[in-house]
Amino acid sequence: MRVTKPALIAVAAVIATGFASSARAQQRTPSDSERVGRNLRMLGLIQGFQMASSPELATAINALLADDGAHMRMAPRRAATAADSARAAEIVKTARAGLSKYTDVKLAERDGYVKFMPWLEEQSIFHYNNVANVMASLGTFDATKPVSLLYKKNDKGLMTLVGAMYAAVPSATPADLDARLPNSIAHWHEHVDFCGPDVDSIRVGSQKVDGPSTARWLAITTVEDCHAAGGRFVPRLFGWMAHVYLFAGDEPKVIWGEEHGSMDVHMHSRPPRNN
Repeated sequence: MRVTKPALIAVAAVIATGFASSARAQQRTPSDSERVGRNLRMLGLIQGFQMASSPELATAINALLADDGAHMRMAPRRAATAADSARAAEIVKTARAGLSKYTDVKLAERDGYVKFMPWLEEQSIFHYNNVANVMASLGTFDATKPVSLLYKKNDKGLMTLVGAMYAAVPSATPADLDARLPNSIAHWHEHVDFCGPDVDSIRVGSQKVDGPSTARWLAITTVEDCHAAGGRFVPRLFGWMAHVYLFAGDEPKVIWGEEHGSMDVHMHSRPPRNN
């Protein structure tokens, strides 16, 4: 879907403002509820943003999911134990029983899962997000209520359910993550080091709003380069996430992401951030 230039600029200006407010908020230490509220607002803004797709933008978006992506930071991991493996297997069993009905993507949509960035058809993995489950995950973990369902498009263009994404708040400690999914097995990660255009440059028309321009902003990974480009730097977007490929196979290394191509995010880590 292609929207008119004035409407596109208006939406982009809102998103840029969201980047700016997110950057300001991270100058102090917000509460988990503030962070989640801000993240949901950002998710809604991004969800409502529409533009004509482009090869550059598709490549940039899919790079966000790569194990060696510059915007990816992995949580600390420890050696797996027999108890970890047993707990992980039980989580998979429970999740499969509760989520197998969503092989029908229309049923998932009926139950509140919304396709993320529906205008970008070249996604390697499609996330169908559920805001109610995001809120529920703040206090409890339920393997049958992931924050996202993960689909891949098959050769016929139909959505095939491959897994689910679980979440934890940005302030979660390694022990907190482990209590949800054993961090010796699950690949907990977060998305970091983003740069967005300054809202004034969009309003006056000096900054283009299109796929190639957005891809160039996504290529920026340092605060220095962001400021040099006249942008707004955001150290972290959203919180901790982990993908579990419940329906991609039966081998644990497949289910937990160790053999899943661009979503294999288990190898790379960086020191934790304070904000």
